[in-house]
Amino acid sequence: MRAVMFKRISWCALLLVFLAAEAQAQRRGGTTRRRTSTTTTTTEEEVVNPATGNAVTPPPAPAEGDAAATPLRPDDISTPVVDTPRKSLRVDGVTSKNSVRDRVPIAYDNIREDDKFWEKRIWQVIDIREKMNLPFQYNVEDENGVNQLFVNILLSAIKSGEVQAFNPIDDRFTTPMSYEEIQTKTAGEERTVRSIDPVTGEEKLVTTRDEFDPRTIVQYKIKEVWVFDKEASALKVRILGIAPMVSRMNEDGSLRASIPLFWVYYPDLRPVLAKFDVYNQNNDAASMSWEDLFEMRFFSSFVIKENNAYNREIKDYIKDGVMRLLEGERIKNQIFNKEQDLWQY
Repeated sequence: MRAVMFKRISWCALLLVFLAAEAQAQRRGGTTRRRTSTTTTTTEEEVVNPATGNAVTPPPAPAEGDAAATPLRPDDISTPVVDTPRKSLRVDGVTSKNSVRDRVPIAYDNIREDDKFWEKRIWQVIDIREKMNLPFQYNVEDENGVNQLFVNILLSAIKSGEVQAFNPIDDRFTTPMSYEEIQTKTAGEERTVRSIDPVTGEEKLVTTRDEFDPRTIVQYKIKEVWVFDKEASALKVRILGIAPMVSRMNEDGSLRASIPLFWVYYPDLRPVLAKFDVYNQNNDAASMSWEDLFEMRFFSSFVIKENNAYNREIKDYIKDGVMRLLEGERIKNQIFNKEQDLWQY
């Protein structure tokens, strides 16, 4: 009789232990739960992303009708990622700035063809690594979330259709260039790869391309013409075009050449540049527009070419770098002295 009682007590104890273990497993999230599909049965195992080669762990599928069925980002925010400027929701400063960009550039003075007494066409390069050109490196978003880097301003204007880009096959603005062509030159062709979403675990084909780093643009080429207006008795300058320069490297890492990425006709670009402020490292309250910077010549540059019979750049007939800079300064002094020589005292 005692043996029978002891056996029943042992079976009851084992049953209680099993029930307790099952309840604890359910509280921990059901580690034995499996997700079934019509094609394959997927368990919570690591999956290798073929696009990146990194291991990802797909989460279990939520129940039908569950609020958690909406895909979440890794930071548990259900709002989709949108690549749009983020406007500041508070006044970022002492006073609120005028968000209406309604500034327009001042129209050029009309120069008649008969009043052009003397003219010289030159090409210069602005190197943003020079101290005077540091505003070109200002890579910060304003209160409206618009990036202030100069090359981003150009690309944004081209993408929105405000400005027409031209192919750098020549600098006479003969061949229009689309924004998609610029993307292909900066980030390469689009390609389709297999990818596994690290959040949902779904495998799909995605279209991707390399990212373009705008900080790699360190030089800008400008084309301008200097003309002496006989009616105003003054030497005037007109910028005709601006082109960001991209560097092409050799296999050993040395610089092979710097070529224009695209050309933008500057008179068309002036209304866009008038809307964006230039960073002033000495006083944030004293700002001017990018159009003011170019018109008032608040930048440092060096001459790389003047209009000549052989259509050559300075580097084509002078190999030494220092002598090239001296030749560029000679051309600048020649233009300055031309105006002075026209005056009689």
